[in-house]
Parts: sequence; C-alpha cells; structure tokens
Amino acid sequence: MANNDATAAISGQLPIRQNPDVGSFDIVATYHRLLADDPELTMPMATIEALIEALGASSATTVFETMKLVEAQSDRLWQSPLVANPMAVRHGSDFFKQYLVRELRQLPSSTGAASGSGSRNEDQQFEGIRQHLLRNARLFATRAKDAREKIAAEGRYLIPDKSIILTHGGSRVVGTLLGRAVERVNGDPPRRFKVIYVISESRQTESDKAVAALRSKGISVATIPEGGVAHVMSKVDLVFIGAEVITAQGGILSRLGTYQIAKLAKIDGKPCYVAAEQHKLGQTFPVDQFSFNCRGFQQNSLDFSKTTNSGSSGAETEDEKRAVELRSATPLDYTPPDLITTFICDHGVKSTVAMEHQVIDMFVS
Repeated sequence: MANNDATAAISGQLPIRQNPDVGSFDIVATYHRLLADDPELTMPMATIEALIEALGASSATTVFETMKLVEAQSDRLWQSPLVANPMAVRHGSDFFKQYLVRELRQLPSSTGAASGSGSRNEDQQFEGIRQHLLRNARLFATRAKDAREKIAAEGRYLIPDKSIILTHGGSRVVGTLLGRAVERVNGDPPRRFKVIYVISESRQTESDKAVAALRSKGISVATIPEGGVAHVMSKVDLVFIGAEVITAQGGILSRLGTYQIAKLAKIDGKPCYVAAEQHKLGQTFPVDQFSFNCRGFQQNSLDFSKTTNSGSSGAETEDEKRAVELRSATPLDYTPPDLITTFICDHGVKSTVAMEHQVIDMFVS
C-alpha cells in the first residue's frame, strides 16, 4: 500500500526506537467523550481529534514511533466493538494518517547531526517536529470543523426559488446548508423553499430534533413516513442527503433509507445532491448492500429467526452483543454513484468521478 511505503520512507529520516509508550491512554473512551461533549462532531472528526490527543499523551521520540503509534491507536479504535460505525472511524484515521505523511515529508532530515551529540540533537529536533505536528494537527481539525459553513455557502446556490426539497437522516451538514439558505448572505437574497422531511420510526427522536431545528429557522416543513417517499416524489424539486462515509468509487454509506430515496429520485428525474465533508473520504469499497468490505462491521438487517438460540456452542461475549446492538440502532445502506447527481463539499461542487479521483490521489498515488 502507498500508505505503508510513505511511512517507511519517512521513518528512514530519523533513528528507529520500538514500542512508543502510550501509558494509560484510552482511545475508545476519548472518542466517546469527544462525541458526547460536542454533538456537532462527526465520527471521522472525533477520530482525528482522539488521535491528536493520543499524540499529545505519547512519549514517541521518532517519526517511525509516531506513525506506529497512530497506526496502533487507529486499529484499536476502529476494531472496538463499542464503536457503532467502524467505517467512519477508519476513514477519519486514514485521512489523518495521510495528513501526517504529507506534513512529515516536508520536514528536514536529521541525518546530518554531529556524531558526538547526534542522539541528543535528534531528540531535540524530533520534539520540535512533534510540537509542530500537534499545532498543525489541531489547526487541521479546526479547519475540518469549518467545512459545513463552506458547504452551506456552495449549496445554497443549488436551491431554486420556491422549490420543495426532500431530505432525511438528521444530517448536520444538510441542516446547516438549509439554515444558511434562508438567510441573506452578502446582499444575496434568502432562498425561498419548503422541506419535506422523511421521518424514521426507528430514529424518532433524531427525526423530531431535525424537524424542530429547521422550523426554528423559519423553514416550512412537512413530515412523511418512510413509506410515503414514492407518493410525494412528484412534488419534489430536489433531494439533499448527507453521508457518514464517501466510498472509494464515489458512492456513499448513510442512514438506512437513503438508497431508496436516491433511487426514487432517479426514477422521477429529480436531482439528488450529497452534502458531505471531504474528511469522510476513504477506501471503503462496497460490493452491494450487504458487503461493505470493512472488517469488523456487521449489521443483520434480515433476521429471520426471532427465537432465542439456546444451547448454541458459539455464545456471544458481552462486547459482541453490545456491538450488534450499536449497529442495529444505526443501520446503513449503500447509495452507488450512478444515483448521485453531484457532491457539495468543502472544496466545491464535485462530480462522483472527481470524488473517486480524489480518493486515488490521496491513498494510492
């Protein structure tokens, strides 16, 4: 993989010392604390901020140790059964590792240190490098958080006057976009539109919160059950959906129901826009609705057996049971790129092909 090659090339710049000490740092607990403290934080961004805290708590003294630390902490987090969506975590950690590789490539080598005090000079130099990484990583995280405002600034121009928009899933990016669209921005008049919100019975609280937030901004909202999407689609002018993960081929993984909405929009010839931050990009490559190609991720949307399987020799552990509960509470489906009109990202409006090329540029080239 290009990731490993880049890490190996960087590690040759400084002495290698094995097993950086991370002490009692708990990456899983840190991840959950960050999500609890900031409801607006995405799972990939919580992953990135947790990794930044891990770097700050470590005693790594070389580039090699730093990359090994990030790799180990990333694996520990996304493989944890206490993480609801390991794919979002994996995308966040991969995005952050690529950022570190780019930063480290730009730093000077220490191979020219004087022989008499080489080790001390290298230690001092790396501490400066580590502080540089921590400062820039936090700046990187701050910029990623600002992505929603950039998306809102781009996306508002895609809303025709007096249009009707359909959405669902409680996407914070879509909520921000619609909220900014009804405001006057730099002399540009507010957009006039109405929203049809698809209510999920399994996520009633989330749906109610999203609808209340839109109405509090002066947006007229009608609600329909998930079974009513085909019925109202003829009244819809455009669809806005969010994403938890942007896949390697330019599709998305998002809340269950997104795929059928996008498919119905395609049948009726209605544009379907995905509003999503670029830090959700990653190497996940779904084959179909039941094969997301992510080790450790399982969701059983087709459970034909409602009876307890007593006497089974393969009894689940408590962690495994908790994992099933978490992933059953937030089921996902895959929306392929042919159902997506375009992406609205923090770097502009992009086609699905452009998103696919960006994944290649980030992780392969």
